[in-house]
Amino acid sequence: MFGLVDCNSFFASCEKVFRPDLEGKPVVVLSNNDGCIVARSAEAKALVPMQATLFSIKDRVQRGEIHAFSSNPILYRDMSRRVIQTLEHFSPEVEQYSIDEAFLGLHGFTHENLSEYGQQIRATVKQWTGIPVSVGIAKTKTLAKLAAHVVKQDPQLEGVLDFETVHDLDAVLASIDVGEVWGIGRNLKAKLNAIGIKNVLQLQQADEAWIKKQFGVLGLRTVLELRGTPCFQMEPVAAPKTMRIVSRSFGHLVTELADIKEAVATYTSRCAEKLRMDGLVAGQFAVSMRTSYYRQDNQYAAARSMHLDPPTNDTAALIAIALNLAEAAYQPGYEYLKAKVMATELVPADEVQGELFAAPVDTEKRGRLMQAMDHLNSTLSPDAVKFGAVGLNPSWKMRSDYFSQRYTTHWGEIPTVKVWQDSPMRQQRDTAQSKL
Repeated sequence: MFGLVDCNSFFASCEKVFRPDLEGKPVVVLSNNDGCIVARSAEAKALVPMQATLFSIKDRVQRGEIHAFSSNPILYRDMSRRVIQTLEHFSPEVEQYSIDEAFLGLHGFTHENLSEYGQQIRATVKQWTGIPVSVGIAKTKTLAKLAAHVVKQDPQLEGVLDFETVHDLDAVLASIDVGEVWGIGRNLKAKLNAIGIKNVLQLQQADEAWIKKQFGVLGLRTVLELRGTPCFQMEPVAAPKTMRIVSRSFGHLVTELADIKEAVATYTSRCAEKLRMDGLVAGQFAVSMRTSYYRQDNQYAAARSMHLDPPTNDTAALIAIALNLAEAAYQPGYEYLKAKVMATELVPADEVQGELFAAPVDTEKRGRLMQAMDHLNSTLSPDAVKFGAVGLNPSWKMRSDYFSQRYTTHWGEIPTVKVWQDSPMRQQRDTAQSKL
């Protein structure tokens, strides 16, 4: 048996945890650069569609009808970590599938009423983290994902559904669009619809040989999972990362190479930090930049890459390479909207093989320097120590006019509690009355 724990409206829920005044009110979270809505609370879903622009709701935000927040990834990642740590109390097998979803291995929990166990999970996660979750339980991962989907559509289920307790499961599967099946994207859904498979039950009952011929082994495994045969096992250990990407849109259109270099240096610093956090080094590094897709003319996009020998995660070395690549990709006369850095050919830092004829590099000394910098930035603030190439007050920085506090990771932004005290005059009065 598998459980799928899905955080409800996760980004919006994170914003509500430290703002009890927002309970029961519509909350939306905006994309990078405050562009459009990427998350909605349950109350907001009835008012605005996903991907609606901030411009289209700005008047309602100003009137207080909708509460908008800029994306706060540091807060969301930390809240996700707290949810996962809570779930580890309920199963020895926890596989984090995304920032707001995790599979639980429930094999051998036969002595438990799994529906009640799911309610216990929900209550504990809510109490310990403040995040509401839905729990889907079934014989396979694919069915567990569908169970969690059904839970969110039906408030009467109170957040938990065990497919083993459903009297007419075929009727439930027939009511679910085939596009909701785990692993079936837009293109595959269109192909299935074209041959008459429009709901989950129809896919479950499809001929195995035909499915394998049309959609390969992965498609066959999905069908078998829908029939209750586990084909995707738990993977508590995350798969090795194959690339690291840092990409952001600018706060306004940028024309100067100096601004683009500052942005690229900033993104490279973040990328190098992530590599060191994962214990990896990069053997290939690339920088790209582009103008806006929505302009009819003056379009431009370019990318440059370089092989790294030896592989490295040294911020200084990567920034020097990235700036050269940015200069090579840049063309004057264009208004740039976005830049991206990408590290590939990743290998564990302790498995790098030295080169016989390579120039000598004191990697141990450089490693201690990077370790000291990471320690200062993690204990003080993310930019306590930084390289001059990132700039002091960048004008290209993303818009985040509705940014909330990083309540759980920054000392200066930790919530404070004020205790109400009686005035001295009232205390004297109460003392006098007690003596009488």
